[in-house]
Amino acid sequence: MENFPTVLAICRTAMRSPSATLTRNIGKLRDALGSQGHEDQAEALSVVLAGKRATDALAPSRVVLARATVERMTRSVHAPVDKESGAPLASIIFPGDAEQGLEPILEADLGMAIEALVSEWQSAGMLLDAGIRPPLNLLLYGAPGTGKTALAKVIAAQMKLPLVTARLDGLISSFLGTTARNIANLFEFANRYECILLLDEFDAVAKIRDDPHELGEIKRVVNTLLQCLDERRERGFTIAITNHEHLLDAAIWRRFDSRVAIPRPGAGSRRRMVARFLNGVAVEDVDIDFLAWLTDGRSGAEIETLCSSIKRYLVMNGTGRKSLLEALKVNLLLSADHSDSPRQDMFAEDFEGLVRKLSNDEEIRFTQESLARLFNTTQSTISRWIRK
Repeated sequence: MENFPTVLAICRTAMRSPSATLTRNIGKLRDALGSQGHEDQAEALSVVLAGKRATDALAPSRVVLARATVERMTRSVHAPVDKESGAPLASIIFPGDAEQGLEPILEADLGMAIEALVSEWQSAGMLLDAGIRPPLNLLLYGAPGTGKTALAKVIAAQMKLPLVTARLDGLISSFLGTTARNIANLFEFANRYECILLLDEFDAVAKIRDDPHELGEIKRVVNTLLQCLDERRERGFTIAITNHEHLLDAAIWRRFDSRVAIPRPGAGSRRRMVARFLNGVAVEDVDIDFLAWLTDGRSGAEIETLCSSIKRYLVMNGTGRKSLLEALKVNLLLSADHSDSPRQDMFAEDFEGLVRKLSNDEEIRFTQESLARLFNTTQSTISRWIRK
């Protein structure tokens, strides 16, 4: 059955509050899979149906892969270091150490997909017992500032596992062969413990091997990385992050069971981001809607930077209808990249044209009343601007 691990994870979650109808339908699915020759999948559903007590036993607070002999990581454990410079090859974040309340805001479909993946990871031991290899590695790619690293931290927190974070550009050494050795040492360390290995700036060492701009050393490094990824696929969880997925070697790309693009936020996500980042200052719904509209095409990090600028201005100069517009003008003057945003340019040059644009926007609805409130003018003035 295609996508069975996802179906299994959903069934397992649903059985936390079982009902007669749910149990009957899962039983029908199990019987159908068994009759079609999918005995391993049918057996996995039988385990789910064994009851809440069995389910609890299969879902401990610490995720243990049944076929990997690993140690529990304690705070006395230190990350390996580069033998030439003595610099650590990774940092370790233990469960509970990460900042709370900074979970990335994701599009609804993407959030559901990530939840399904985490559920599969939490059920890894059960899947292995059923003869099903769980997808233990994940590649996150997309533009800078879209929340990839924050998402990896949230996944580690949900798994209640330490996050061993390596910026792969920091593993590169000028000494011949040292980079490959650093990668091997990093994976050997991660394979020894229960943890999630996070490979940040992944494209730094996973580049295409026939790139004419690279020296022969990159082939040695990529081959080492391939070997390490193959070994870890059977031993532990791995997340890799890149802003430049087009630079990755094809063989590296194929090593990942799950490859997830993290896009720039849509209108709804931008609105939630603005509301979060402006928390603590007096703004109205129309202000949040306008800032969500204005930041179309921007990443979450860029939206946070804009909102921080607005908060500073409002705290120092007082709130009010004029203050928000003044704060935006100041930010526009201080932002070197505002020319990349036609909407911000329109805000700076032509309020009347901007009002006409907002009144016709199909993604975020603006009424004449709300536009009058936003631009601190009368509704009749807004109506006149729109008719021009």
